[in-house]
Amino acid sequence: MKKLRLLSAAFVLLSISTSSCKKIVSAVFPGTDVTIPPVAVTLPPVLAVTAGEQNFGSYVQQINLDSTIRASTAGVFGANVVSTINIKQVTISLSNGDALNNLSNFESGRVTLTASNNNVPIELFNITFPDTNISTYTFTPPNNVELLPYLKGGSITYTVYGKSRRITSKPLQMQVSVIVRAN
Repeated sequence: MKKLRLLSAAFVLLSISTSSCKKIVSAVFPGTDVTIPPVAVTLPPVLAVTAGEQNFGSYVQQINLDSTIRASTAGVFGANVVSTINIKQVTISLSNGDALNNLSNFESGRVTLTASNNNVPIELFNITFPDTNISTYTFTPPNNVELLPYLKGGSITYTVYGKSRRITSKPLQMQVSVIVRAN
């Protein structure tokens, strides 16, 4: 009976010290913005406007969350202190856009994500482009998708979709840049 009480007391102390360590780390780690390497996508010419969206392909990217967090915090913190990762900002740009071929040719765009450790797709963002001649569009997604379970794997796969508003006469070189907030 005495051993059981001693074991119970040790368990309670261990639980308290573990939660205290997490509170200390969260108080010291202020969170950090991490720029994910941009994804380059070549959009083929849109020869006809259809009613639905088109799949513009899937793109695989390797990611090492621990080294990325360490690089963003001068080596002080690693992935083990991160409890949440959300998209802070997305920038979509066309390097070869012109007056007739730009983001206004597209009504909407969306990107889904899967990972080597999680093949259930999540929607990162779904946007409606303005009908004005622009080659760069920056926005903050209104949804707060939790990315941490997906970024713990070795690779992530983006799938890009779009709905056309007008045809395009050439392939468009698109780059999607994402900044995430790790807390």
